[in-house]
Formats: sequence, structure tokens, C-alpha cells
Amino acid sequence: MTFNLIPFPMNPLRIRSLTPLIMLLLFFSSCKVSLVPPYNAAILEQIDQTTKEIDKFYLLMLETTSTQNGGRRFEQFAEQYVDIEVELVSLLNKNKIRPLNANSVRICEITLQLWTKYKEEHRTDNTLSDGLIKLNRKTLGDLLFAMQVAEKAKEIANSSPSQQP
Repeated sequence: MTFNLIPFPMNPLRIRSLTPLIMLLLFFSSCKVSLVPPYNAAILEQIDQTTKEIDKFYLLMLETTSTQNGGRRFEQFAEQYVDIEVELVSLLNKNKIRPLNANSVRICEITLQLWTKYKEEHRTDNTLSDGLIKLNRKTLGDLLFAMQVAEKAKEIANSSPSQQP
């Protein structure tokens, strides 16, 4: 008794006609389409550093100064405002040049807009209350956390399933 392992006869013409289909299937099964920009450890580190600078800025203002006797005059903090704004602009520009990065760019834009708004409010009022310091710190901290999560998500999205935690 003989067994035919191929249920239909394989003629050479049929094999040649299936070859391109098989090749296309192999080609497309090995491709990976990524709609997420690559992870950048340097940007994540800069986000971490900027987060610490902003946190320290507001905590020191809250702990070492008071609204009495002009202790929170804008000019005392102008240089720190500029230093932090430079970091935020740098983060925005680094994110702008990366393809497929619209969400991170938007988070950076919002953060920079709020930082500028808070700086101008401080300049105009020439002081900040404890409540505003806490609110500004919390709001900016949340935005910077969103930046960190967005960057970390890129690492996860671009890693193979065997590399994920």
C-alpha cells in the first residue's frame, strides 16, 4: 500500500506559479511596520534632568523665600527661569526633528507655553503665592511625567516581545 502525501499532483508549472506568492508571503511576514519613533535614552535623561530642575526651582522658592519683604521678586528668579526655558526649548526641538512624534511634540509645546505663562505671571505680579507655587509645580510635573511616559512607551513599542518586561 502506498501513501500519497501530496493530495494533488504537483506539476512544474503549478510550482512556478506559486513561487512568487510564497516569496511575497515570506517577505511580508518578516517586515515590521512601526508607526512609533525610536526610543531615545538621551531625551529621556534630559526630561529627567529638566523635571528635577523645575522641581528644585519651585521647592527652593517655597522653602527659602516668602511673599513678605519682596522675597519672591521676579528678578531673584529670572536666571533660573531662563535656564529652564532653554531646556524646554531644547526638548521641543529634539522632539520636532524625530519622525512620527506628534504627541511628544505637543506635550513639549504645552509645557513650554505654560512655563512661559507662569514666568510672565511672576514678572507681572512680581511675586508668587505658596498656592501658585504648588499648583505650577504640580501642573508642570504632570506634563513632564507625560513626556517620560511617552518616551518610555517608545522603548516598549519598538522592542520585540521577548525583550519586554
